[in-house]
Amino acid sequence: MKAKSTIGKAISIGTVCVFGIVLSCTDHEIPEIPNFPESECMLATNAAVSRAYPCEFKIEKLTFYDKDGAVIGEVTPITSEITLPRSAAKEDSNPSATAVNQVGLLTYDVTATVKRIATPSFPVVAGYQLRYTRHTSGVLALTTPGESYQTGTSVPLAIPLGGTAEQPFELSYLYRLDDSGSGIKPVTFNGLTAFLIYNDATAEELDGHPSAIGNVAEAYIKIITKSGE
Repeated sequence: MKAKSTIGKAISIGTVCVFGIVLSCTDHEIPEIPNFPESECMLATNAAVSRAYPCEFKIEKLTFYDKDGAVIGEVTPITSEITLPRSAAKEDSNPSATAVNQVGLLTYDVTATVKRIATPSFPVVAGYQLRYTRHTSGVLALTTPGESYQTGTSVPLAIPLGGTAEQPFELSYLYRLDDSGSGIKPVTFNGLTAFLIYNDATAEELDGHPSAIGNVAEAYIKIITKSGE
């Protein structure tokens, strides 16, 4: 009986020790922060189907600036339309244009306000690409070269989950001079239709060569460009 009692005590003490070790280990674990619910994004080509990987970012707004650094206006997920006057552009590729049907390229400084809503599915290789399209299909344009373009060099976008940052870059669009009946004025010839952020590694995994650019982007925002004097 004494032997049984000794064995029972040993088992009890052992159980308590193991339980204590488990609690100690659990106490020092850092819980994984879950992705935001909206990171389970839908395909641009089918709003009823989730993308294979969560979307990393949400573009809260694009802020456009004139050549003096003053705000021209903002594009948001709700308000896509923006008027970008020729006189406000930082650069005009054809500043002497005055005749009907003459064209030029206007460039503006822009800042994207970006929120991280998910961790990366794949580590970026060269960095995140800031891309845009002037294709009439917008986010449904294809990943085929010539339908969308990268602006500037790739960037790190080292934003913590739930954090927000502002990322500066440039965007350009084409105008054409037209006789409006009340004078010769610029009209949109090849306007911006979307801005997108790519994780270069994730985009490659998702790209069916070709795919819709909206399907491979970590975030996008639609743009409707209107010209002004």
